Amino acid sequence: MEQKKKKYRGRRSYLNDYELDESGAYVYNGTEYIWKSPRKEALIKIWLLSLAAFAMQILAGCVPDVGMNGRAWVLLPYAAALASSVSLLWGSYTLTDGGERIPEHIYKKSADALPVRSILTIVFSGVAILGELVNLIWQSQFDGSISGAVIYMVSEAAGVILALLLRKTVLGLEWERKEEPEE
Repeated sequence: MEQKKKKYRGRRSYLNDYELDESGAYVYNGTEYIWKSPRKEALIKIWLLSLAAFAMQILAGCVPDVGMNGRAWVLLPYAAALASSVSLLWGSYTLTDGGERIPEHIYKKSADALPVRSILTIVFSGVAILGELVNLIWQSQFDGSISGAVIYMVSEAAGVILALLLRKTVLGLEWERKEEPEE
């Protein structure tokens, strides 16, 4: 009696592209993306940019005496920028883990998603900078040091620049789309 394959819908629909072969291993039979750009150099640049953007968020969080001491207009955008920079790292890992030939579902989670994640990091870091500026202007609410606020804003601005460079790098990658994988 032949076993009927379950059809997945929605988030797990990519599982329909995997089939069991004679040896019992799963084989991908869907659309693949093949690197046309130099893979190693591109991945090194992507990793350096995403790690540096994450490091800038960590540095901003470690600066003492800034508006994050109980100020929601600084703390919430910073937390969102930190989370989006972690998302950049995850996208970089997913792109690296995909290999030379990337299945479509991994391509969508990494190469397609990294530019959007970069924009989120840019927006949240920019809002965090604006929140700290509001803190500085509204002197009755600011109880920290000016130098700490400047270091915080410079590290957030560096995170913005790094995320912009990462976005440009990922959008500049060249791919070849293969509908039918080679046997």
